[in-house]
Amino acid sequence: MTVEWVDIFNMDISRKILSDPINKWVLRAARELDSEVFIVGGYVRDLMRGVRSKDRDFVFKKNVKNIADKAAKKFRGTLIELRKQKTYRVVFKHKIRKGYSDPPRINQREVIDFSHLKGTIYNDLKERDFTIDAIAWSQETGIIDPLSGRKDIEEGVIKAVRMKNLRDDPLRMLRAYRIAAELGFQIEENTRKHIKHHSQDISKAAYERITDELFKTLNNKNSGSYLYQSLTDSILHTIVYSQQHVKAARNEYKKVNTLNQNVKTLDSFNSYISKHTEKIKKSYSGKEIQRFLNKEISQGLNTLGLLRLAILFRNVSLLNSTLCISNAIRGAIKDIHKGLHVLNKKITEKSFYKVFNASGDRIFETALLLAFKKSKDVRVFYRMAKEYLMIKNKTLANGNDVQRILTIKQGKKVGDILIKLKEQQFKGKIKTRHEAEKWILSNFT
Repeated sequence: MTVEWVDIFNMDISRKILSDPINKWVLRAARELDSEVFIVGGYVRDLMRGVRSKDRDFVFKKNVKNIADKAAKKFRGTLIELRKQKTYRVVFKHKIRKGYSDPPRINQREVIDFSHLKGTIYNDLKERDFTIDAIAWSQETGIIDPLSGRKDIEEGVIKAVRMKNLRDDPLRMLRAYRIAAELGFQIEENTRKHIKHHSQDISKAAYERITDELFKTLNNKNSGSYLYQSLTDSILHTIVYSQQHVKAARNEYKKVNTLNQNVKTLDSFNSYISKHTEKIKKSYSGKEIQRFLNKEISQGLNTLGLLRLAILFRNVSLLNSTLCISNAIRGAIKDIHKGLHVLNKKITEKSFYKVFNASGDRIFETALLLAFKKSKDVRVFYRMAKEYLMIKNKTLANGNDVQRILTIKQGKKVGDILIKLKEQQFKGKIKTRHEAEKWILSNFT
């Protein structure tokens, strides 16, 4: 690339950075406090790819805490100290307009990291994980790219800055697959070889950080193929089976290859859901389903990520993993797996009620997995889940009614009759209270 084109590219990146009001405010705040400042990492990388990132990473020579405090007040965000007196994070939401034809305004989450720069910016970049993230920008110098990160961006390659950097922070090995999934890049051959050789070191990372990286991967539409790579490189296996269970797990893995099959199923599910949501995206029900899939459950995991997690851990114990999972997600997985257990059996449309009834509070999630299993339109099964909820909430007869009609005492039989009654309602055979009482009388006397 000629010097002239490099200058034009540099000017274009600078223009994009300086046109952003958040960036302008932070740069001005740093000048007022006489601090040298650089924008580094993924934000610069994404600008080079023509993408606007929601996460920004600034490094300052001094006054980091002061600037972070001011930013939290300015943007009405939450200030979090990540590393004592070294790294601070401000998380906030601001309203954006999706387009001129979309008058409603929506909240978008933004994250700004403020870090202390120890030494030179070149030393800082050499300590980072991958070359594509070892790029910086400052208002005085423009783009700083000592490790040819831009070249790797153009070639779609995830390459370690130094293998030592991966060993110093083993979580970076898992991050390689997450970033590759997000960008659609490939991990460079030598980097993958190193990761595979040191895969057991991932267990040294904090469980919370491992969980966060895995959940970010599961939220991604490319998760299946990259999780399969991580499984091939022994990273995923080490995560799913913690060290104290790893010996027994390896024996199980050789026998039934459960995790391998689950990852393949997850990849098939991704292909199915991508194809069907694209097909129905313009319909009202399609938009409703898309909103449902994008809804956050807990710990940054959305509904689609939750479904992938349920597939990944089917017939595999969450308790044996190195993951730190909230009770909300554990409960959701448990409910989905109950529904999946019913899916193991041969079912017809008439038995959908049993599937939904086994799914607890995760009826819609189970409906989508049922649609995947049968390779049907997701809208049909989503609508059936809504109908099930309507029936569930519509009481034609309660326990007292059953006791009165049959002159029996309260007990398990009453509960069983009510379940069967709901099933008849779901099938459309009973629609009124009179029909419900007549059915109870004729079937249980």
